[in-house]
Amino acid sequence: MRWMFAGLAAAAGVFAPLAEAQNDERVVVTASMIMSDDEYTDEFGALPYISIKAHADFVMFTVSLESASLNMTERTAELDRACRALVQRVARTQGLEMEIGSSGQSVPTETATAAEIIRHTPRRSSIPVLLTFDVRPNESFVQVRTRAEAFIKGVEVSGRAEATTGADQYIGVRDPAKHRTDLLRRIAEDTRLMQDVFANTGAPGVSPGISITGLASRVKTRPVGPLEIEMFIPYSIVLGAPLPQPPPN
Repeated sequence: MRWMFAGLAAAAGVFAPLAEAQNDERVVVTASMIMSDDEYTDEFGALPYISIKAHADFVMFTVSLESASLNMTERTAELDRACRALVQRVARTQGLEMEIGSSGQSVPTETATAAEIIRHTPRRSSIPVLLTFDVRPNESFVQVRTRAEAFIKGVEVSGRAEATTGADQYIGVRDPAKHRTDLLRRIAEDTRLMQDVFANTGAPGVSPGISITGLASRVKTRPVGPLEIEMFIPYSIVLGAPLPQPPPN
């Protein structure tokens, strides 16, 4: 089994992602290879100077409920029972959420039935599931993974049904808006510093004008540790002509 996550992988030395998903409530980073600052570029260009690091609030695991029963009706019944049992068990477990589907294409369990979500092939049928485990205080990624493995291993199945853990995991933070506010404050502080540093390059005591673009962009993320996400807004600063000064009193 391939364990990949946003940060240093326990056994294989694999690092995590650059792909991402974002909604109004959380930022999620997918598994891939971490690049150095000099190597990292995306559609907005290189990394900006100002960023913040946030500890992950949760780890999301991909799971597949599968059945290889020869009879299609039996497969459907087995998966329906397994999915119902999993939903009930998740509801009884604090700090755990369940969605049906894959990352970026999932729905709440309340909005789908087994008949709608089962994927059939000639030899096997399956239901893709996402299980999101809250990160407990002082918990490492390995500890979260061990906890998730034990939970998934204990999923109640019958017949030829089984629950298998997927190759990809995701880390994320909730309420990204609060991090955006912190980012904007730090960018503003850096902007004031730049103006102070270059204040005496023109007329004495005159600060240069400054133009900032890109601040309307969403917060971008990348993994920088097993449970740590770097957050930044792609922006550009241009120093221009000195700012007009108010007339003396």
